[in-house]
Amino acid sequence: MITAGQIYAYINEIAPFETAMSFDNVGLLIGSAEQTSEKVLLALDVTSEVIREAFEDGAKIIISHHPIIFSPLKSIEVGSVPYLAVKNDITVISAHTNLDIAEIGVNNTLAEAVGVISEGGTNSECLLIGELEKEIDSDKFAYRIKSALSCHGLRYSKRNGTIKKVGISCGAGGSNIFAAVSAGADAFVTGEIKHHEILFAGQHNTAIYDIGHFCSEDMIIPKLAGILGKKFPDTTFKQAKADLDKLMYI
Repeated sequence: MITAGQIYAYINEIAPFETAMSFDNVGLLIGSAEQTSEKVLLALDVTSEVIREAFEDGAKIIISHHPIIFSPLKSIEVGSVPYLAVKNDITVISAHTNLDIAEIGVNNTLAEAVGVISEGGTNSECLLIGELEKEIDSDKFAYRIKSALSCHGLRYSKRNGTIKKVGISCGAGGSNIFAAVSAGADAFVTGEIKHHEILFAGQHNTAIYDIGHFCSEDMIIPKLAGILGKKFPDTTFKQAKADLDKLMYI
C-alpha cells in the first residue's frame, strides 16, 4: 500500500509546495505521512460528501486542490469538514497555487483545453499569456470554451475586433486582468472576476470570459489522478463522484 508521504513527495516533484503563494496553505494538512491506503480519492474541494465517499470506499487518503484548512482555525466544530476527516482517520494533502502554476498544472491544462498556446507558461502570480492558432471572434471563442470545458454556462463580454492573444488565470484570478491588459491580451479567461475589473477590461477593449471557479479548475483532478496512477500503478486513484459544482444554471 502507498503512504501519504510517498504521494506528497511526488507531488512536490511535479508541483513544488514551496512555489505556492504566500497567502496559501498547502501540503499535508490533516493526518500523517505514514497513513497507508490502497485507494486514494481526489477532489477539487474536500466537502462532507467527499469525506463520506472516501470512508465508504475505503480510501484513507484524499488529495484536494483547495486547502481543507485555509484560514487559521480558532475552533473545530463537530460535523465540520476538518473534524470529519480526523474522526474518520483520513489524511488530506492539498496542492493549490503550487498546482495552479506548475507545468502540468491548472493554468496550462486550461489553456490547452481552450486552444491557447504559451511558451512562457504561468508566472508566479498565476497568469499565463498565450495565443490562439487562429484569430477568432468573441462569440465563437465563448462557445469554444463552453464546449471544451463542458461548462453549464459562462459570462463573457465582447471586444471590437478578433481575438488572438489571451490571458489565462484559473480560479479567483480576476485581479490579473490588469497584468493581462498590460501584456496586450485581447481576451482574458478566468474563474472569477469582479465588476470593476470587467469595466477596466471593457475600457481597454479586452474580452472577458468568466467561466466559474469550479469549471476553470476541475479538469485538473482527473489529469492528476492519471499522473499519479501512472507513477504508482498498484494504487487506485480516482476523482470523487461527490466532487461537483455547487451552483445551478438556468
